[in-house]
Amino acid sequence: MKVSLPGSKQMRLMVVSALLMAVWCSSSSALASTSHSSRTTTVNVAYVPLPLFAPMYVAMHDGYFAKEGIKVHLTSIASGQSAVVLAASNRVQVVLGGFSAGMFNAIKQGLSFKVVGSMAEEAPGAPAAALVVAPSMESTVSTPAGLKGQKIAVDGGNGAAGSYLLAQMLAPDNLTLSDVTLVNLPFPEMEDALKSGAVAAAVMSSPFLGIAVADGNGKVLATEPVREAVTGVIYGGAFAKTPAAQKFFDALVQGAKKLQGSGAVSTANLKIIAAATSEPLAALKSQPPNLFQPKLAPPTATLTDMQKVFAASKALSYSTQIPSSRYVDNSFSANAK
Repeated sequence: MKVSLPGSKQMRLMVVSALLMAVWCSSSSALASTSHSSRTTTVNVAYVPLPLFAPMYVAMHDGYFAKEGIKVHLTSIASGQSAVVLAASNRVQVVLGGFSAGMFNAIKQGLSFKVVGSMAEEAPGAPAAALVVAPSMESTVSTPAGLKGQKIAVDGGNGAAGSYLLAQMLAPDNLTLSDVTLVNLPFPEMEDALKSGAVAAAVMSSPFLGIAVADGNGKVLATEPVREAVTGVIYGGAFAKTPAAQKFFDALVQGAKKLQGSGAVSTANLKIIAAATSEPLAALKSQPPNLFQPKLAPPTATLTDMQKVFAASKALSYSTQIPSSRYVDNSFSANAK
């Protein structure tokens, strides 16, 4: 997951910022919402186009942003872990992505942003994220304990949300991330790596998880804890102080409310998600639904635990844990309509 960049931490941060700025300037989405209000506020959102962020897609489609006087401008990114640089500098106002060591390191460096909400949580039943063992290892590995010393693919590598999930799935067998070798591999490439034996296992998410298992190219060893969110909503510090920040969050919450209960699997909502993510509707229907907190409260306890895991895996640039009060703002969820 990590790209090695030369120079000081400040120089690396400047390089990442420049790269992300290039993406931001060169890409925009045709999914921008329109407002019926005579006065609108444009909010630039950097997001990873995955079903994990369904409340935003539903809120855009159903006009909740427009009703709040918000016009959404989307910028698709590959990973949310470095996009906080854009939010902190107000080049985008909102980031929807996974929490990561990069985010915590940016907080330590003094960048101005806040985690204001959660996104998808793991549902009970069929897993949406799991540790999958390669076919060549199935006969000898029946639990995560058998993966000690083996290569495990993680989208983003050490310090990504997937590495945190892996740490949790290894823990019951008294293993840590230091007991395995992490291989930074994008989700779409994991099935081939499992099939060829290039890695012994992979941390996979839907729809890639279901496809690999159905193809016989992997077997589930362990699953993500239920009702845990490792993705969420991040506001730039400047945007968080504006009236539009609460209005944006209110619209997100309205989208989340449409996805409660049977709404999570309704064909109408799945069609909206399919259009926004380019995922086949049939694939979405076959996957376990994502769960969302009705008011999208920030996952403070999970974030605190993530810091501990990332510190143990040496993915952080500091040793003393940063208190959640410095980077979590619960007020938007608490005040949501």
